[in-house]
Amino acid sequence: FFPKVCLLLRLAMFLLVASSLLATWTELSANGSWPTPRHGHSAVFCPRRGWMLLFGGNAFDPTNQLFRFDVARSEWAQLKLAGPPSKREGHTATLTADGRMVVFGGYSGKFLSDVRE
Repeated sequence: FFPKVCLLLRLAMFLLVASSLLATWTELSANGSWPTPRHGHSAVFCPRRGWMLLFGGNAFDPTNQLFRFDVARSEWAQLKLAGPPSKREGHTATLTADGRMVVFGGYSGKFLSDVRE
């Protein structure tokens, strides 16, 4: 089993389909509220829901925006949550077995060492 991997680059989204002998990239089209181009963000995939969650990064300044990409619908949505982590870039994130996104560290004018979900 080889997973499909998505990558946000500029205003384009690409899908990597990998098998044991071949890997191919395909540009995806999508609807909805796309994230602005950025770097230093994190993204995790939730297979139970078929969503990719994208958090933070630097879009000319650190941000704490959270976006969801629905793979089945090929649609972006910006999520509004109470109490999001502070603005940051260069952090890391993981998805827990029960579907929570956990964010650690990063940089926002100073190095951060907090853990948020």
